[in-house]
Amino acid sequence: MTALKVAIVRGGNLNPFEMQSYEPLMPEYDFTGYASFNNGYELDSIKFPVKRLHMPEEYFGGLPWPMNSFAYVAMLSRGWNYKMFGLEKELADKNILHAAETYNGFSYQCARVRRGTSKKMVLTVWENIPFQSLRSFRGLTGNGRVFHYIKENTDIFMAVTDRAKKALMIEGVPEEKVRTVPLGIDTSRFRPAGPGIRDRLGLNEKDFALLFVGRLTPEKGVYDLLYAMKLISMDPDMANVKAIMAGTGPEKENIVRLARSLGIESRVKLAGNFSYDEIPRLYNSADAFILPSIPVHFWQEQFGMVLLEAMAAGLPVISTMSGSIPEVVGDAGILIQPNDPLSVYEAVRRLASEGETRRLLGGMARARAVKKYNVGVVSRAIDAVYHELE
Repeated sequence: MTALKVAIVRGGNLNPFEMQSYEPLMPEYDFTGYASFNNGYELDSIKFPVKRLHMPEEYFGGLPWPMNSFAYVAMLSRGWNYKMFGLEKELADKNILHAAETYNGFSYQCARVRRGTSKKMVLTVWENIPFQSLRSFRGLTGNGRVFHYIKENTDIFMAVTDRAKKALMIEGVPEEKVRTVPLGIDTSRFRPAGPGIRDRLGLNEKDFALLFVGRLTPEKGVYDLLYAMKLISMDPDMANVKAIMAGTGPEKENIVRLARSLGIESRVKLAGNFSYDEIPRLYNSADAFILPSIPVHFWQEQFGMVLLEAMAAGLPVISTMSGSIPEVVGDAGILIQPNDPLSVYEAVRRLASEGETRRLLGGMARARAVKKYNVGVVSRAIDAVYHELE
């Protein structure tokens, strides 16, 4: 039997983290991934072919504001935002067109190719704020026509979380067309037992390492973490607590300046980026993980892949009741109110002082990751969706 040809279209967001749950389905499905040239992920590790296509944003992305905003909005209402040149030709011989989100131009392209043919369309949806894609872009216009066209021509929606599913239902998508399929994690790579890199991070045996991994942006709660570290620095019982912040982002220099002004520069280390091959060792160097995410008007945490990685590594997790985080973490971590440095401090203090709590939560986190988010479990769920289309 000839394998079904599946186009996984993600543009700038094609990444090895999501694709690891599709790879076990080879060779039953003949996958081809479609990425843009401005995609910044490491794509060489993806086991099936990946083709790069150009997008308009590559040409105007460097324009100053508000010119770039006007250019984006001019394309948004026409479904040209994140359009991939030549995609229609690439999709001609595909059986399943698997795009993402109801606002992307490449999803609109897939919907247009699918219409009136025997091809089937699947749409992965992360967005968990209802009608967010119809809201104004910096006070300008939306893309309602494109939004409705994509919805009408999608056969099955794959919501990454139940919150994303509920958002689709609020928007009018029938529940029978939505399946909840989370991200998967390779729990053989991310596991509690493994070599760390504490020396490289400047940590000694007595240090309690609190790890943050993510973009250095305000909505990730980076400033709440710094303010909590100031409180920690004033607590004589927490003299050994240090924060490792891995990742880069626009707030990097401000974080350095604020840490210096708060007198906590010796407590906070900006570790930079790590490759996907290196990052399991980073988790194995930590004693606890934190993601103090903050919801903002245009975004709330849609999943938190780093939470899964930390949980699979057996780390006790501190995070916030923001977006889909409670659904991902469940009872296998400490969840606090967002935008609350005092709660961050209290949660860290609890983990730093209660070894049994750390061991209990770390074990629960690992068990939850293996049972619910292992790539084997998730790949079977994807396979079930594809079989529904036959």
